[in-house]
Amino acid sequence: MTYAVHHLVTLALAWAAGAVMARSRWSVRAPRTGVLIWQAVALTAIMSLVGVALAVGLSPYRLGVVPALARFAADGWAGSLPAGMSAGHLLAVGAGVGLAGWLLAAFGLTCRALAGLRRRQRTLLRLVARPDPGAHEALVVEHPAVAAYCVPGRQATIVLSTGTLGLLHADELAAVLAHERAHVKERHDLALLPFTVLERAFPWIPAVRLMRRQVAALVEMRADDRAARAHGRTSLSSALRRFRASDRLPSPAGTLGGAEGDIDARLDRLTTPTRTSLPLRTLLLSTALTVASTPLSLFLLPM
Repeated sequence: MTYAVHHLVTLALAWAAGAVMARSRWSVRAPRTGVLIWQAVALTAIMSLVGVALAVGLSPYRLGVVPALARFAADGWAGSLPAGMSAGHLLAVGAGVGLAGWLLAAFGLTCRALAGLRRRQRTLLRLVARPDPGAHEALVVEHPAVAAYCVPGRQATIVLSTGTLGLLHADELAAVLAHERAHVKERHDLALLPFTVLERAFPWIPAVRLMRRQVAALVEMRADDRAARAHGRTSLSSALRRFRASDRLPSPAGTLGGAEGDIDARLDRLTTPTRTSLPLRTLLLSTALTVASTPLSLFLLPM
């Protein structure tokens, strides 16, 4: 039961860290570090939640969760569970295994859904999109809405609408394309995947939706930073202002013009750039990774 308490403590720490991150402004100044810390928070919370149930249920074995679970499976198959294994212990083991199975199922379903969506997008693009000399290797779709987005994957594709080409100047277009290439190069779709899985598994929990929105905003800011380094903050800021002020059809959700996150906040940080110091970022990330590793060690150490 001692390790169950430890799991509860790490779960509480993860919850507190998430609350601090949700209100913190430093992550806006260091979005990549912010994404990594959000991932550590999510991993800690899930492992601690599963760990609490399994630590309670497997406590008669006095082993780490993983070896105890293996012993439990062998004993169950042989029909010789320990004398101290009560119905309450069995219920706790079932809850822990069930939660882990639910998350794995959500992961599989999410990956399948995303793969299917991207296949359909690529199929449609082959039918309606065309290359354009002014789009610099991006595909162009005839549509008046202002939109720029990427279809991630091994064969990633950047897509622009004709509304975007007609709206932006050459330097602004270059900055927008650099923004989308940053998403492709850093595989921001994979950074978002764990939070998409959690939202699918626990759609009724507001904190899960909040985490996904926060990470979605941070990856947009990270892509802004890479684009600004290559083409200047002025060009990217100007493009975002044009997207926001455009009176054409609304930008579709998931595109640069309709990206998740507050465009005003992104413009503010581009206009008045500030950075979190490297020592502070290193300290915060090290602390988050240390907390995240705690439930993992509790899965292996004797109870």
